[in-house]
Amino acid sequence: MGTYGLQGVIRAWELGKITTEQAIGQILLLLVALEERLREIEQQMEQLRRRPHTGSPETDH
Repeated sequence: MGTYGLQGVIRAWELGKITTEQAIGQILLLLVALEERLREIEQQMEQLRRRPHTGSPETDH
């Protein structure tokens, strides 16, 4: 079974297409993917913070 988006999981569960256990499993998979994406974004933000500021005078006010 592929991973549904959150709304897809909820809808499939409401329609009885997946069991409660399957819905929980899908939500956990979505949560893991979200955690990984957040970690990547946090790492990128930290890298940007550590870069020296080299803005041009015309853009710095």
